[in-house]
Amino acid sequence: MRSGIFKGSVCVSSVLFLGFVAFCAYTRLGGPNPEADTSGAHWHYASLSNKFHVAATSDWGGGLVFFNQAEPYTGSVLGLAGDRSVREKGLTGLGLYFRSIGYAGKDETWWTLIISLWYPLVIFAILPAVWVGQKLLGCKLANRPEGHSSPG
Repeated sequence: MRSGIFKGSVCVSSVLFLGFVAFCAYTRLGGPNPEADTSGAHWHYASLSNKFHVAATSDWGGGLVFFNQAEPYTGSVLGLAGDRSVREKGLTGLGLYFRSIGYAGKDETWWTLIISLWYPLVIFAILPAVWVGQKLLGCKLANRPEGHSSPG
């Protein structure tokens, strides 16, 4: 039973890994960044709900962009110096970019999370790498000459 679950997990992880490899190629070659026209920049995105959207960007080496408004926040002027009506929280580094912006008197916030594509690529490569390692190690142990003891 465990072997079947492991093999199924390896298959799912392999498919997701290959999907993210293709997605990475798209971010590098397809130019998924916003298009600019006279009315501003327009992002191409998929909406998972009214307040949860997903897009791709080639910036920062390729990434997944999650956001809750019509456009993701990627940095701009929020208010004038000394203006206390804007609250900004954020984190930038290690392949992550997060901003949460709130306005005084409003309950709604504007948030954006950008995750480097390296995270899903590495995560989904782990199980297939373990499986390949087991197969290679299993072949070496099975082809060992008679009378040869294992180390240890």
